[in-house]
Amino acid sequence: MGGRVAVAQAEIFESVYKRGRTNVTTQVLDAPQQRVIDIGSLAEEGTWNASRKQVLLLCALAIVLDGLDNQILGFAIPSMIKEWSVTRSDFAPALALGFVGMTIGTPIGGVVGDWLGRKVALIASVFLFGAATFAIAVAHGVGEVGLYRFLAGLGLGGALPAATALTAEFTPRRNRSLSVMLGIVCIPIGGMIGGLIAAQLQPEYGWRMLFVVSGVLPVIVAAVLMFALPESPQYLLARGADMERVAKSVRILDQAAAASKAFIDRRDVGVERASLTALFTGGFRRTTTALWIAFFFCLLPVYVLYAWAPTLLTGKGFDVQTASFGLALFNFGGVGGCIVTGWAIGRYGTRVAILTVAGAATFGAVILASIPLSTETQPLLMALLCIEGFCLLGAQGSLYALAAHIYPTNVRSTGVGAAAGFGRAGAIVSAYIGTFALNYGATMFFAVIAFCVAITFIAVAVIDMHQAAMKAETASSGI
Repeated sequence: MGGRVAVAQAEIFESVYKRGRTNVTTQVLDAPQQRVIDIGSLAEEGTWNASRKQVLLLCALAIVLDGLDNQILGFAIPSMIKEWSVTRSDFAPALALGFVGMTIGTPIGGVVGDWLGRKVALIASVFLFGAATFAIAVAHGVGEVGLYRFLAGLGLGGALPAATALTAEFTPRRNRSLSVMLGIVCIPIGGMIGGLIAAQLQPEYGWRMLFVVSGVLPVIVAAVLMFALPESPQYLLARGADMERVAKSVRILDQAAAASKAFIDRRDVGVERASLTALFTGGFRRTTTALWIAFFFCLLPVYVLYAWAPTLLTGKGFDVQTASFGLALFNFGGVGGCIVTGWAIGRYGTRVAILTVAGAATFGAVILASIPLSTETQPLLMALLCIEGFCLLGAQGSLYALAAHIYPTNVRSTGVGAAAGFGRAGAIVSAYIGTFALNYGATMFFAVIAFCVAITFIAVAVIDMHQAAMKAETASSGI
């Protein structure tokens, strides 16, 4: 009964708000037992407290494992080729199947996040990619690897949009880009951990142990998330959940506000419910199209490097440990790139920040294409891989922050998931582009990367819904 009264109060408040009758609104808000909380404004403008940061930490843990499982096959391929007496081109279909799974799983994960909840989508995704990755440890051929990789891809694709939406909705607007970037930075952190694990475990215990470790960890984390991770209060309210349940999540935003038991979210009045068509209506059409292109041509070179850089380096005479370390350095640079770019977005806005790192990544790939790869040039090569990771992964992470800024709550998970899902199509192409480029040598390999990042630069420049610098936003609002 109390829940229905609270909903009725919220509806009355919303109706009054639309008519502009501020005197009645004040009366409702001033009544101690009838106080209606606008959780949209609370989430956007409230304090970034410890409870909110805990949500970021839990989502970040899931994304670390996403990054680990996403890249672990690339570390194992050279050893698998040797053990099974196959060629690197034989692995192209297996890699492509994994990316097909991601391409399908990303938009599905986004829609599930908007319809069943971000928490449900994230937990199911983490469990799926963990279990499927573990299964690769008992595979006996490339065909089995492809099947398990497809299943893992479904989970890997679904985890990121749910985690991004959940992180965004528990973070104040002024901190949102940095928060999303701190989540995305966990992808290269996971890859860096994978490189270190591969360098240490693979020579001693073989490639199968890599999949045992990277498969068990996500299953454990999925169980932790089930009990520790809250659901988005904005999502719960939009889906008509019981006010007691909404209040439990609102407590994460603000302990005092949770006592109200009457909530509204004015930001999404008139916004369509989650659907792909909503992303191309009104002012979203141009931005959505350009964003999808940017994702496609940014993720393509990233996955070319993830999947084929160790094979390229071992083919040039580097041992497995050095090749794994090189990809770990690429990811290490990406960690710094995501953090610095996240800071730059807050200071200069998404347009300046993303175009800067995308332009630098294009230039860096051109330099990599122009130098010979050998043990003599190893120090220069490792330094350049680290710098390229800083720029390229900084650009990739920024696209997720941009997508979270562009779309409102009702379509945020769908919007991020659809853009990332289209980007995963670039990952599918990378499985074949990588083998094609390797056949023509390192120069072609890095030239492909430079070309793709240049297209990303152009697409980002076309987007017309960029986040402004925080100083500019503050000045325009008169604060």
